[in-house]
Amino acid sequence: MEQLTNLIQTIWHGKCNEDKRMRSTAEKDGNIKTLLRSKPISKQNEAPLEIRFQFVDGSVTSFFQPDPEMAENIWSRINVAQLFTRPRIVVADDYSKSVFLSSQINRIDFLFAGSDFSKIPTDHAELVELSEDDFREHVPLDDPTRLEKRVQPRRVGDLLVSFLHLRMRGGSHIYLMNETLVKLPVENHSFMQRLLSGGSYSIRLRSGGHGFLNLSNLVGYTVYPGVPEIPSDSWIALSATLEAAPEEAGEYPYIT
Repeated sequence: MEQLTNLIQTIWHGKCNEDKRMRSTAEKDGNIKTLLRSKPISKQNEAPLEIRFQFVDGSVTSFFQPDPEMAENIWSRINVAQLFTRPRIVVADDYSKSVFLSSQINRIDFLFAGSDFSKIPTDHAELVELSEDDFREHVPLDDPTRLEKRVQPRRVGDLLVSFLHLRMRGGSHIYLMNETLVKLPVENHSFMQRLLSGGSYSIRLRSGGHGFLNLSNLVGYTVYPGVPEIPSDSWIALSATLEAAPEEAGEYPYIT
């Protein structure tokens, strides 16, 4: 009788251990499936929102939010004026937390389908990024005779199209097309003051979405055509990127 009892107990313990092994295997399989289902989206065209950081050192890193509702929540919380005033920006997912110093970010791009003008400055009709090739098509630096001069007969309220070349820390370059209304002469310096403010400048991306430039990392900019009004302490000199047109060369006899 005792031997029979021992045999039953041995069988029972063996069955319990086998059940535990089966449950453990099932749990592991379930966990693996869960991880596979929640694996981050790695392709831009599979996610409604891509967030792309470009840093002072030239490096770029991207994050994706595949859920439309969460993507809209992120976008709706963007405050252009305060985007770079915080000491850091934090991005987190199920696996990690990334912390970036705002002072080391040149720009943040939010890429999504469709056109949205809601974040560009209210006094602009358009402010869109161009490729360098597109910029040079509109600004023929190799043929100054085709460039529009700063001093032109313009009326307040007329539409003015200009092209900007922005230089950022780390050697990156940004090219823009700006459409705005001609302002009173006294207001023309406000554009320069805005770019030198050290705040955030919102631009529209041609591929869809918005970019936000950290003006604290702006090194300088050139606008074609510039406005007639310039600061009284401006230096008058021809840009080395231009081949001076023959009829203009006599205007600057002290430049060789």
